[in-house]
Amino acid sequence: MTGLFSHPEHSVDLVHLILLLGLSFFLGLAVEEVATEEKYRGPGGVRTFPVLSLAGLGLYLLDPAYVSAFSVGLLVLGLWLYAYFRSAMEQPVNRDPPTMVGSVSSLIAYMLGPMVIREPFWMSIALVVAAVFFLGARARLHHLAETVPINELLTAGKFLILTGIILPLLPKEAMIPYVPVSPYQVWKAVVVVSSLSYGSYLAQRFLSPRGSFFLEAVLGGFYSSTVATILLSKKGRVQTGGEKEINSAIILTNSLMYLRMILVLFLLTPSIADKLVWPLLILFLAGLSVAAMVYPRTPPGKGIDVPAEKIQPSTGNPLELNSAFLFAFSYVVISFLTHWVHGAFGHSGVYVLAGLVGVTDIIPFILSVAHHGSTLPVHVILVSTMVAASSNNIVKGIYLLVFWGRKSGLPALISLGGLSLAGMILIVVFRL
Repeated sequence: MTGLFSHPEHSVDLVHLILLLGLSFFLGLAVEEVATEEKYRGPGGVRTFPVLSLAGLGLYLLDPAYVSAFSVGLLVLGLWLYAYFRSAMEQPVNRDPPTMVGSVSSLIAYMLGPMVIREPFWMSIALVVAAVFFLGARARLHHLAETVPINELLTAGKFLILTGIILPLLPKEAMIPYVPVSPYQVWKAVVVVSSLSYGSYLAQRFLSPRGSFFLEAVLGGFYSSTVATILLSKKGRVQTGGEKEINSAIILTNSLMYLRMILVLFLLTPSIADKLVWPLLILFLAGLSVAAMVYPRTPPGKGIDVPAEKIQPSTGNPLELNSAFLFAFSYVVISFLTHWVHGAFGHSGVYVLAGLVGVTDIIPFILSVAHHGSTLPVHVILVSTMVAASSNNIVKGIYLLVFWGRKSGLPALISLGGLSLAGMILIVVFRL
């Protein structure tokens, strides 16, 4: 035995048996809990599964080279489960028909024996834990399946096709004159940015508790800090009470912008991300600290209820093809502008462009200066990134003034200005 979590040989020892019995018993408990809640006895449980796993192990050891005995046992088990399930379906009972949870779990228990002695321990542990997780989360998963619209599933399917089939086929060399990025780089950026936004979108739509506007604002900020700032500012205007909580949420949602930038850079250009991670992380932690200080120490007083249509996000599914193509088009156009401006006006021109793009999504610009093969010095990339982020914070401060007002949103307004100023200071501190 080479170690607790690695067993290349097929010999059996006490550790194998303890792990096998423990995992099969754990799985049996979960299956019996499901049977108790659904008031229907299915095949297998805390007694059957350990015995079944031992049977699978014994049959496998009889012929480990050709697994003939194990295969025959698997066939017999499948026929027995089929007969059991068919018999249960034909019984006239006044309850829902039986599910296949017990039958599928029986197959997992049977296969655990060979897995424990053939594969690293983490594989069999992960298999059982995943199965138990899905068993325990069945009610929530059923509710999720009922609430997800079919058009969103179709959109995700289309995007998977473009990601898994189209992306590998795209050329990895730049093809458009004066655009230094390749089609593969452009679409890979679309995949990464859209996937991060989609995770936040799903959590915001299906997992965040209704009425918890603070959590929704945080998730929305990871989706788009600009959109979240506007929505929170509108909420602050129509709701009385809870101003500190709204200010704190605005500060936090804009701090998440820096964390989003770090993730995108690490996923797309890790070599450049290593150079930029500390200034961006410092700004994120600074914003997080200020948001915690602004957040009220006592529960805010009950304010006026806000109609749902006044605070719901107006953005659509980030995996919609229109959104993906729009991001790709923005990336190509901004890459062209960055390349042209740098050639015509040098580094100073790139800095000016960084300030101007603050009125839009800054991720395409950051990727245009920080892509693989970029000829810009690292310091120019750092300055451009900080200028774009600071400019974007200033623009969001203007939105806050327009949609909420100076007095109530003063803490958030000062914090946005402070983050912009801190970004400029860090340019000097981290001069590369």
